[in-house]
Amino acid sequence: MPFNLSDKSILVTDDSAIMRMFLVMNMRRMLRVNITEAVNGQDALAKLMNGKYDLLLTDMNMPEMGGAELVRAVRNGLKSDIPIVIITTRGEVKDRDLGMSLGANGYLTKPVDVKELIKSILTHLGGYKF
Repeated sequence: MPFNLSDKSILVTDDSAIMRMFLVMNMRRMLRVNITEAVNGQDALAKLMNGKYDLLLTDMNMPEMGGAELVRAVRNGLKSDIPIVIITTRGEVKDRDLGMSLGANGYLTKPVDVKELIKSILTHLGGYKF
């Protein structure tokens, strides 16, 4: 039985259509949540300026505007406290530390474990403690 988060919206940002499809498919299977997709940081930033989202999931490596620049823009430009979870292939401690120091609330590495993804989303959206 999926968790009912139908009053919540997630913005999924990744330049890989396959990765977005994987994330969206698993979130729809496990959660009742509204999902919007963005193809890079610039696209995500525009959507954040024009809509209301409860969680931002973002890749780090994207053309035009990567995840680090997006997190900076959200925290410093938009002055938003939206929870941000970085999902990236960059699995080294220095990369995680950079993402978290920029203002991310969570950090997952690809390939993403679906249970960890759902756990992270529930923690940031539903107030669940694991």
